[in-house]
Amino acid sequence: MRLAYAGRYFSRPMPEQDARPRGIAGTTLVETAEGPVAMSETPGKGFAVLTRLPSGQLGFRQLIKVVAAGPAPLVRVLLDSGHATLVARGHLFYRAGGREAVPAVLLEPGELLDTAFNYPPGYRPPDATAPQIGQAIAVRGVEPAGEGPVFTGTVRDTHALFLTAGVLCGE
Repeated sequence: MRLAYAGRYFSRPMPEQDARPRGIAGTTLVETAEGPVAMSETPGKGFAVLTRLPSGQLGFRQLIKVVAAGPAPLVRVLLDSGHATLVARGHLFYRAGGREAVPAVLLEPGELLDTAFNYPPGYRPPDATAPQIGQAIAVRGVEPAGEGPVFTGTVRDTHALFLTAGVLCGE
């Protein structure tokens, strides 16, 4: 895949395919230009979703070709921010500080994930309870969550989107 930024083209390697099912549960919220939207509401609508652009900045790109699949084995990813997200076991999350993708089922407690939300260095909100306030959100745990339908699609240019829980994951 080739991406363009500032007139330059470069390749971004796509994560290796494996046998683990991928997808986002229908109740999981994704960040769109219109605000948080349940993944089950996106098929056929072409929402602009929040993503990390090749420049590293945040921006919006179209989420297209969304389809339902499953049932798939699900996991609940618990985050130190207090949020939790429901995804297929093999759904990819991006580590902080890079673009390395990790299947949800392989995430470890304390692992830092890429986030769209952060505070300036040295600032800590007075009511913050999460141990990690900064450029990443930490995984608190991953637990089995049964089986259910999941949704997948294509995010133009980046192939990644931010969940309302604040973390960057694969499409």
